[in-house]
Amino acid sequence: MASTGIYRDIQKRTGGDIYIGVVGPVRTGKSTFIKRFMDLMVLPKIENEYALARIVDELPQSGSGKTVM
Repeated sequence: MASTGIYRDIQKRTGGDIYIGVVGPVRTGKSTFIKRFMDLMVLPKIENEYALARIVDELPQSGSGKTVM
């Protein structure tokens, strides 16, 4: 299988959706990483305003450790 073949295989099986899992201990910046990645790499390329609003709503919320959300 070619090096890019794995991405085509994932695309066929998932309908183009790719899910990335971020794991690690508490308070190490997992949600911050996801939010910054989306802000810098994904959100600027979304043209559909309704899809953009839905995606922004699904992003992790961050706050101090004592904040209840």
